[in-house]
Amino acid sequence: MDRWEVKRSLSKRVATAGETIDVDIEIDRKFPFPMYYCVVEEYFPKSLMKKDLHFEKYREMDHSGALEEVRDIKKISFPWFKRHMKYHYQLEKLPRGAHDIKALRVKTGDFFGFIKKEYVYQLDNRLLVFPCQRRVNLTEKAYSIEQGASPSFKLNEKNTNVVSGVREYVPGDRFSWIDWKTTAKSNQMMTKEFEQEKSVDMILILNAVYQEKSKPLSFEGAVEFSASLLEELNKKSSQLAFMTLGDSRRYFPSQKDKQYKAMIQQHLAQIEPIGKSPFAYQLERERLQLPTGMVVFIVSHHLDVQVLESMTRIAQKSKRVIFFYVKPAKQLEFNDHKLMKKLTSSGVAVNLLSEDELVQQEFEVNT
Repeated sequence: MDRWEVKRSLSKRVATAGETIDVDIEIDRKFPFPMYYCVVEEYFPKSLMKKDLHFEKYREMDHSGALEEVRDIKKISFPWFKRHMKYHYQLEKLPRGAHDIKALRVKTGDFFGFIKKEYVYQLDNRLLVFPCQRRVNLTEKAYSIEQGASPSFKLNEKNTNVVSGVREYVPGDRFSWIDWKTTAKSNQMMTKEFEQEKSVDMILILNAVYQEKSKPLSFEGAVEFSASLLEELNKKSSQLAFMTLGDSRRYFPSQKDKQYKAMIQQHLAQIEPIGKSPFAYQLERERLQLPTGMVVFIVSHHLDVQVLESMTRIAQKSKRVIFFYVKPAKQLEFNDHKLMKKLTSSGVAVNLLSEDELVQQEFEVNT
């Protein structure tokens, strides 16, 4: 049996959480010795002993075992003199993560049951499952300022006070942008060009620190929302950085190429809540390095007094701080509501993401 050629092939090497893939196992042997039966059995890694039901999984957000799934794959055939054997099965409800499927056990024996043989083949198949993404509807909340009630900032804001040059008029340009002096000299309509405002640079920070009392689905919700928010913000702004704080600090500067985007997706596929250093301590350390005038998005499955104090100090030097708190509604305590109210009074926009928000096909949040 150690001379048999055994191959496992996956229909996809890269998938999205909740998808189903096809798996084929092929066995080739050179000598057609009669075999009454042949059983193949998969040994799945611990990372695959979970399931993903898209946004439906958040209906049981407060249950610790909502993600657990026992995967037991055994296939049998009766080859007799066949030299080539083929087996097929499906992996359903794929969970987010990087899964290495290796060991495959093959058992066989004779018709009378006198002889039983088995061999474990070490194959190497890697499956990368990205978090599921949904559309994020960002509502720019109005705040009272001197001119009246209007949004305090816009995600795609441009500074129309700094002129960088002139260009030919294009239908859709504002009438007030026309440069009349240059138009008179060149005898054709010319429009002013403006620099994009640097102060609307953004950063998204994800809390990836392990919290003992936090439910697994809270962190899954934080990862899925972060992936969705990154996709949405990249459409609205050209200056967006991403950072995760957990066992180690991972920082992705603002770039637009596909390779950079793939690096973020791969990181979000593999990230797990680990690390002993408190999120508040790491956030405070990053506060000292953040430039002033930024728009800061913070996604976390944990909130305490230290995190509140750190975010309050970040808000004092930032253009805007938007906080997304992912937690089951049944786990929310009086202290959580008290801390969220204090954040709001400090000028931080607070969005609570619990079951009602996470089961929707689109995220609705305020900025």
